[in-house]
Amino acid sequence: MLDERQFERLLTIFPNDIAPELKEAFGENTNLICLKKGDTVFEESDSMFKGYYIVSGSCVRYVISPSGDERAIMFHTEDFLQMLGNMHIKSDNSSVHYYIKANQNTEIFEFNMHEIQKYALYDKTYALFAIQKLVRIFAIQNQILNHLTGLSSEDFLKWFIKNYAFIFQRFSSKDIASFMNVTPTWFSLLKRKLS
Repeated sequence: MLDERQFERLLTIFPNDIAPELKEAFGENTNLICLKKGDTVFEESDSMFKGYYIVSGSCVRYVISPSGDERAIMFHTEDFLQMLGNMHIKSDNSSVHYYIKANQNTEIFEFNMHEIQKYALYDKTYALFAIQKLVRIFAIQNQILNHLTGLSSEDFLKWFIKNYAFIFQRFSSKDIASFMNVTPTWFSLLKRKLS
């Protein structure tokens, strides 16, 4: 449960006119988690009826292949793709494991969605807000992945720097290279070439 200051901070995320009962449900079923760099936010195997929202800081989503190779697959900050959750619920056919890790000291709201949904399902303002947020998140992720898949490494890097320069300031070159599926050495050569 949140203290009064944290609760006020939480309410800034949502539209002002969500139902008072829903605001109360969020207040009673949300925790503020403070993570240190490298801490795991959650893993695929964790209880997944929770939602997460980055208040400050940043995180990286990783997948681990069956052979144990780790690869960064998405970046998250308090201003970019800040809603986190299990995107692979009931993914029985998945052959990869994933987790999200704090990229720096990070504060995250953790929501117990099981309790909150009892109220959220009946609040049209919240439902519209949530749908719009989720559609925006999916659109951004799809656009990035489409460019990553459809462009050469060099052209993708140009596009990525042009549109998401902040990622290069907040995340390691190693993780960005991993995300692009290139070696750190090749990534360094590409960056030098574009300088």
